[in-house]
Amino acid sequence: MSQSGSQEQSRRKRQLYPWSGARDLRHPVIRKVQDNRTVGERVADDIASFGGSWPFIFMFLGLIAAWMVLNAVFLARVLHHRQFDPYPFIALNLMLSALAGLQAPIIMMSQNRAATRDEALAGHHYEESQKMEQLLATSNALLQTNTDLTKAIHDLTVQIHRSVAPGRG
Repeated sequence: MSQSGSQEQSRRKRQLYPWSGARDLRHPVIRKVQDNRTVGERVADDIASFGGSWPFIFMFLGLIAAWMVLNAVFLARVLHHRQFDPYPFIALNLMLSALAGLQAPIIMMSQNRAATRDEALAGHHYEESQKMEQLLATSNALLQTNTDLTKAIHDLTVQIHRSVAPGRG
């Protein structure tokens, strides 16, 4: 398979499964921050990436619907009205609460990581901006020096013309 075909396949996979595969880290500051992550930070980022995606929402809604149908209809018939988790679905509520209790700190860790990346990128942009301001100040000073020299050359040229051709001046 060609290089472009492989990249296209990777791009399509990321569109279907945004939490899978390596992310395209073009900026060196972000790449550096990403490379310095601990295992826990990598796990938090991956879980937050998956937990904040549409496939997760649809999969989760499907699992909840399956749980409700399984307990309310299927197991009621098979086990003669002795469901594992009858109608108010207390076990389902417990699992949802536990999931929310675990998912919230993981997402917060990932948000902290995003803030760290943003801070590193902002610091880099500030440094680049300072360099550009210094370059602009140097360019302006050189341009002013060039303008002054050009004016001095013009004045000398006018004086030379007056000296060479005294009647024209």
